[in-house]
Amino acid sequence: MSPLLKWKDDIIILFPPQMGETTSCFFILFTSGRSYFFLKQPAGVLIIYRLKLALTVSVMCAALLFAFQQPVAAGCRIVINKGTNQLAFFKDRFLLDVFPVASGRLPEYTPEGNWEVVVKLVYPSWRHPEGGPLIPGGVPENPLGPRWLGLNARGTGGSSYGVHGNNNPYSIGTYASSGCIRMYNDDILWLYDRVPLGTEVAIINSNENLDEWKSIASVTINGSELEFEPHLGPVQAGETTYIPVRPAATALGYRLFWNEVNHNLSLANVDREVSITPDSNRVSLNNVVLTTEETPFLLEDRIFVTVPFFEQFLGTAIYLEEEDRTLALKLPVDPTNRLSKYHLSLQIDGKSLDLPEALTPLREGQDLLVPARKVCSAAGAGVSWNEAAKSVEIIKRGRRASIPVSGSPALIDGAVSDTRANIHVVNGTSYINLSFLTDVFGFLADVDDNSRVLNISTNFTSVLSNPYPKKFI
Repeated sequence: MSPLLKWKDDIIILFPPQMGETTSCFFILFTSGRSYFFLKQPAGVLIIYRLKLALTVSVMCAALLFAFQQPVAAGCRIVINKGTNQLAFFKDRFLLDVFPVASGRLPEYTPEGNWEVVVKLVYPSWRHPEGGPLIPGGVPENPLGPRWLGLNARGTGGSSYGVHGNNNPYSIGTYASSGCIRMYNDDILWLYDRVPLGTEVAIINSNENLDEWKSIASVTINGSELEFEPHLGPVQAGETTYIPVRPAATALGYRLFWNEVNHNLSLANVDREVSITPDSNRVSLNNVVLTTEETPFLLEDRIFVTVPFFEQFLGTAIYLEEEDRTLALKLPVDPTNRLSKYHLSLQIDGKSLDLPEALTPLREGQDLLVPARKVCSAAGAGVSWNEAAKSVEIIKRGRRASIPVSGSPALIDGAVSDTRANIHVVNGTSYINLSFLTDVFGFLADVDDNSRVLNISTNFTSVLSNPYPKKFI
């Protein structure tokens, strides 16, 4: 059936006989002294704009500029080994995962060669090759499952050979199809969303186990296997393996903080604070800027780092068990310790307060903790240790606060206070939540997470530009 072509003034609308999902494409046709601008819409409608010759150059430039903004199919690649019934998916040069599949019942059924994805369908309908009723998509009787990636194999148009789901999961891993590639339904749903039209698909036939293209198959943290999001665990590029940093660092006891303004990620525990920025090889470790050989990068909106990153910056011991390709990461973790370093520049009444690394402020949940003696002394308060009561004593303007390190309620001028005191002793230093000081002694505090500056004022006539963030109160 020929397509339907309609003229309307200077616009031609071409309706193809079969609508399908596609990417936009452009071209210019010169005929009879006129120029025609073709736009292939995702809905399948071809609109041809007839333009004056004088506008041709500007239209071509605009078209080329827009075309370069379209998804680049070359960023994805699929390799299917029908000898082992496996499918390997690559994105932006990274091998993301290897999937089990089913292929043709006989070797000649599934065509070997280099093909492309030319059709994408949601809930494809199906008719038996020998005839019969058309089975609609989305019903249990349909063997194609929820998605179809049609290939131009053997000169076909994408309706004969494809990668699709199934209604017989027990067939996956076997030779069961009439030539197509079957996947588990969850797998084809995941793959479909990431495979654009034009993706290269190589079908080979060998005994090579594609799983072995990955140097690391699993990761353990202190002996327990780490669970990743489906198909987003270790990825491979050449000889290098990259690990998604968030799940691994979290399992290692690090707290993670994303700064949307500065576009960086902080990973912190009580001993270290590490800050990384995607696509930058500069890494901050306890306020010292270092460089890493392999740059952290974003893939699927997740930050990936190399294996040596965990040893160099997170202090993790690394062991690779080559026989089963397991990466073992080991670091003592205290699950009850929620403290994490938070490097800040301190200003007290306009004067800088230099803190050694050992006295770096800490975070615990919504609390910002500061070294009690150092900060209170700089603010003009007296600080002492009460050995008998096992408490920190703070005196300011005749008001006395006694804060037991046992966690018991604080005493204000001898009376039990409702003001929450969060006190920790770390390596001999007492840390107190800053909100306690602001509530009890009336300090004004202003912290800027982006510039990492904390201003504390004991001069009650001054007004800070921003109130102290509620998350630290």
